[in-house]
Amino acid sequence: MSASEPSRPWQTQKHQEIISQSNPTAFAQLAELALPHLITFLRQEFRQIEPHLHETAAIDSLLTYHQAPQKYDPEKLSLFAYLRMAARHDLLNAVDKNNRRKRPLVNIEEPAINAQLIANANPDNDEFSLAEWLGNDADLAEQTLLRDFESTLTSTDRQFFLLMLNGVRDTEPYAEILQISHTPIADQRREVKRAKDRLTKSLSRFANRHQK
Repeated sequence: MSASEPSRPWQTQKHQEIISQSNPTAFAQLAELALPHLITFLRQEFRQIEPHLHETAAIDSLLTYHQAPQKYDPEKLSLFAYLRMAARHDLLNAVDKNNRRKRPLVNIEEPAINAQLIANANPDNDEFSLAEWLGNDADLAEQTLLRDFESTLTSTDRQFFLLMLNGVRDTEPYAEILQISHTPIADQRREVKRAKDRLTKSLSRFANRHQK
């Protein structure tokens, strides 16, 4: 099976057939092309994540779409782009749940720990890197802070923040989450940077509140 993306008219046609139930094999035809495409996409974007999670997320995104195809808006983005965004969301959720099970709770109110957290969460610090906080040697207090902060976010911000945590640098996945993929690339980069700065500052304020 090919992992390439079919034309947008073909994608729109399959979606319409699924919505209208005019073609009983429409979803199977879609899945035949979409599943390998999504798995390849996830493996390329998240090479460090276990392969079986890529496959599970790809399958889940297709099944979720099939259960409620009306949630997809063809005017906003292509069906495959929608499925990529859903698969990425499902994968990051799976990784986050796995990380939650592995992260033991610690006392983040200890003054010495909070001083370090606030320094690390300073958006003006050139060495600040959210991705590093997920490393095997990450401080347990930092991991707990991230987990608590993440629980305060909206669904969109949470997806965005999880991409930051996983060290994703490309603009495209962030733009898809913000639903601005149709805008000029310069505008996408500006909006993505604005969202990153906003979340980083929110994290800094969250760390400050935990110090008090």
